Amino acid sequence: MTPRPSTVGALRASGYPDRTVKQEVAANAAARLRAGKPIVDGLVGFSETVLPALETAVLAGHDLIMLGERGQAKSRILRSLVTLLD
Repeated sequence: MTPRPSTVGALRASGYPDRTVKQEVAANAAARLRAGKPIVDGLVGFSETVLPALETAVLAGHDLIMLGERGQAKSRILRSLVTLLD
């Protein structure tokens, strides 16, 4: 097993892709959709309204603002988006 890079210079020299968080999330979301998996797991009742808009926004690299009444899964959606990071 090779040692992990300890500096930014070593990370760049290792060939690790230099991309923004939005690019990383969009790429991982696209990979999940290609595999037939949803971007957000475990949400019931949002498949025709919220999830298509969320998928479009994530794939396009938009900023997200979650607005809504209490209990509408805003925090759950945001927590599940973290799984799209490498």
